[in-house]
Amino acid sequence: MNKTLLVCIDGFRVDAIEKAHTPVLDDLMKKGASCLTVKTVTPSLTLPSHFSIFTSLAPYSHGVLTNTAMPDISSLSQSLFAHIKQHGGMTSSFYSWEHLRNLALPGTMDYVFLNRLSREKDLILLAGAATAHIVAQRPDFSFVYYEWLDIIGHRHGWMSKDYLTALELTDQAIGLMLDGIDLFSDENSFNLVVISDHGGKERHHLDDSPEVTNVPFIACGRHIREGYRIKDEICLLDMAPTVAQLLGIPPHFAWEGKPVSEMMKSNPRQQPLTKVA
Repeated sequence: MNKTLLVCIDGFRVDAIEKAHTPVLDDLMKKGASCLTVKTVTPSLTLPSHFSIFTSLAPYSHGVLTNTAMPDISSLSQSLFAHIKQHGGMTSSFYSWEHLRNLALPGTMDYVFLNRLSREKDLILLAGAATAHIVAQRPDFSFVYYEWLDIIGHRHGWMSKDYLTALELTDQAIGLMLDGIDLFSDENSFNLVVISDHGGKERHHLDDSPEVTNVPFIACGRHIREGYRIKDEICLLDMAPTVAQLLGIPPHFAWEGKPVSEMMKSNPRQQPLTKVA
């Protein structure tokens, strides 16, 4: 199974990447494929959006419509975590918002790290924890969730000076993680996907404006075209099928999205599974 890392930057508004100093994200866009008009879902809340990312279903199909600790999940939903486990893969997750535990049913996660963010340096601690685990255990799929940008957006406003500073800090955290893992070396050779759940406007993300409903998508790895700008329309429902294709496994039959095949150099083939001593 090919190794893939999915990074979600909560509340990442598209035009912020032009106004903030983000050398890591800029470099990933040059080395990989990108789209700055990925469509979110309605409602554009964090938990419904993440369920759409991981189940490839719209909120009214997967049943999660609010940010709740105990979501009423549709029986049709098949999480990306469970799908990877069914194909023999090793999975891990690193996040700061406890509700995201609901993305993975019991038995579908090999390693979970939860660290609530209360200050800037907690973001770096989360990146460090993800780096240490991925280097030591080499899971087939890892999910890393960066929340700080959304926290600052609600606190100080989207596109405020504090918001842009928070994006720059997030960029640094991702850079430290990628350097530590040596993500694209011949030995490791991970695929990387960077996505967001929603943008934001003023101090919220509740309306239907482009500032809220358009988010960035960046992918980089040996199977992905270099410096490529994706032309097809894509949405959050396309994320799980895309990750599955990068891993070299088939999509789940209930998923409604499609893989972003346009960005692929070739169709990734399944590699032998990781053996952990």
